[in-house]
Amino acid sequence: MSLLQNGASGLPTVISTAELARGDITVTGPDGYCIDQTTLRSSRSGGFAAMASCNIMSGGTEGAIVEPALVTVTVSAAPDTVPSPADLAAALQTDLLQSRELSALAVGQMATGGENAFAGSDAKHWRGAFVTGDYLVGVTLYAPQGSPLIGAQGAAFLNTVSSNIRAKSRSRSSSASAEQSQSQVDPLAARLGRLFARRDL
Repeated sequence: MSLLQNGASGLPTVISTAELARGDITVTGPDGYCIDQTTLRSSRSGGFAAMASCNIMSGGTEGAIVEPALVTVTVSAAPDTVPSPADLAAALQTDLLQSRELSALAVGQMATGGENAFAGSDAKHWRGAFVTGDYLVGVTLYAPQGSPLIGAQGAAFLNTVSSNIRAKSRSRSSSASAEQSQSQVDPLAARLGRLFARRDL
């Protein structure tokens, strides 16, 4: 995964937990998945983080062997309306293949857009969004072609990620902030417009 490479060794710095949005949002992966510290972007009103297999990112020195996947978490100020899977598909200009109402969020399988995530990634991928406190949290799962995470397991995986975020997040009344941060990792970010505050992670 080229975006998760850093330094002369080509290996990123991995961490188990990251705080975004002044510490209001805490991101942690399921067992075996770590956050690439070099992908972190944080502002007073949001942030961005990417996670993948600890074992893969560390070159086999950390974590158990798990299904390869790339998960992105984007945080912004909560809008009046939470975007549905259909809204996300429309913003990405792709077809919504299926959607599921899970305990932590509604998630949708997108027909295209995942093929650019990393070498060998499947075009189909999962996206969802939910509100916790004053923040809208968008989560996306990319997986290799033929991976079980392309199917229903991927939806369940994002539900676990979202459940962890909900459990660890704290509510704080926040005023609108002009401070913004940007990331070029997720190709949908520039198209979300009203769904995720433009350029405001």
